[in-house]
Amino acid sequence: MATYSYAQGTQSFETRQTDMTGMQRMASKMWAPWIVMGLMMVLIAFIIGLVLQDRVGFWFSFPKAERDAAVAGTDIVSAKAFIEATKVWLPAFKFLGLGMMLGGITFLLATILGTLRPSGAAVQRALGADVKLYKPAIANVFPVLMMMVMIAALVIGIVMGVQANDLYSNSIATIDSAPSGSELLAQLGRINAVTAWLAPFKFVGMALLFSGIATALVTIIYVLRWQSRRVLELVGQ
Repeated sequence: MATYSYAQGTQSFETRQTDMTGMQRMASKMWAPWIVMGLMMVLIAFIIGLVLQDRVGFWFSFPKAERDAAVAGTDIVSAKAFIEATKVWLPAFKFLGLGMMLGGITFLLATILGTLRPSGAAVQRALGADVKLYKPAIANVFPVLMMMVMIAALVIGIVMGVQANDLYSNSIATIDSAPSGSELLAQLGRINAVTAWLAPFKFVGMALLFSGIATALVTIIYVLRWQSRRVLELVGQ
């Protein structure tokens, strides 16, 4: 808890001390852009999904024997490379878009907290009391890590997508007949191994996002309760 005496300070000193924190000011400017950018990313992912649907339809329009026998550089092989590469990185891109939207909600909640801070101080000044501000320890918990996790997932997905595109630019017959220890099999192993843990890794970021939202809501509850008790205390004096 921080206590600031109105009688001992100048007006500008008091205003700085009871205004939004630096993080809250940043959040007030960032919540809308984050939500808009996240929505745009989700819409872009949907459009890419429509393109992917067309490529999948093209791939399966040929019999299996012809697909397997297609040589590198043909439209069939190019379609397969696009399909496999997109399947690796697109889910991470969608998750990041959704994460930015939820991150925008977290910033909005932080903005609400920032609004409560000066308004609570103004009420106390109006009652002629020393300004006391309450900042719960839980307010220091901010989900920066969650965006780092989701951005890392996208970067890893893009790297694996590039490798998938390189791998499936070869014919299926070439991949299936690759000898043990070859670079093709090494690429195939890396792609499947990373894909196996990348999906749970993305959900870790999502869990951190929801934890951040829950933390902000709990902090708002704590602050509102404390301000109510403070007003009742002043009125009862």
